[in-house]
Amino acid sequence: MLERKKLLYTALALVFTATLAISGWGSMSVSPLSLQLDVLPGETGSGVFLIRNTGSEPIEVAVSLHDWWRSEEGNLQVLPAGSVERSCAEWVVYSTSLVTLASGAEVEISVELAVPTDVSGDHWAMLLVEEQPQPVERAQAEEGLTDTTRVVVAYAVKILQRDPLNSAPGAAITSIEVLQEQPLQLAIKFTNDGNAHITTSGTVDVRDVSGETVQSFEVGPFPSLPGEERILLVQAPETLDELLEGTYYAVVQLDFGGEYIIQGGRLFEVVVEAEED
Repeated sequence: MLERKKLLYTALALVFTATLAISGWGSMSVSPLSLQLDVLPGETGSGVFLIRNTGSEPIEVAVSLHDWWRSEEGNLQVLPAGSVERSCAEWVVYSTSLVTLASGAEVEISVELAVPTDVSGDHWAMLLVEEQPQPVERAQAEEGLTDTTRVVVAYAVKILQRDPLNSAPGAAITSIEVLQEQPLQLAIKFTNDGNAHITTSGTVDVRDVSGETVQSFEVGPFPSLPGEERILLVQAPETLDELLEGTYYAVVQLDFGGEYIIQGGRLFEVVVEAEED
């Protein structure tokens, strides 16, 4: 007896990930991977993205509205529309929810965003673009008539409404944990406590008891949404000289694009084990 056909749906997180490197597995491409719309309260903005059939057969593509969020580790989470506090899903209108494309054909999907007058700061939503199984494939799968495995690709097109007038970016370092001393590895807990989507970068300076910087390495850049908490795992490059035995202070400085730099620190000890004779 033949196995039931298996359809492998691969959800690809767009923006800040290398999705296009594997999109050739499926039969379509989508670009751009995000829409950033600078729209003031009470005004309307618009954008477009392109879906193209890169395969040799016709495809049916569904477009659906969702919300998105990032986990503490920075992984994309696709959520029901309207489920996050700063969702703009109910303000979004898009041109079609289902389209059939011949081989090599492409279509522009238009997106319109009407922002209410009584809101401020940044808001966001997502359009999930999914290649659909063809009717023959669905029927064969239901009847267990094929053992074919085919990859069906889904793209997530992020929509970010930015409020250029009422933007108030803010951020804080809430904790720093030393995971290992040699090479130094830190877990930095970071919170976006403003009302704007931000991109943050910075440095870690390792200072000895005299205050001299003996190591320095970079953090980021990384994005974050308002209200988002991130746990950043950063490690000193192995190309840096090893720390000598003693007490050190790791100073983390992060620039989130606001009017100030946030900073936190953590003491730690380096113990060098004596070599056996």
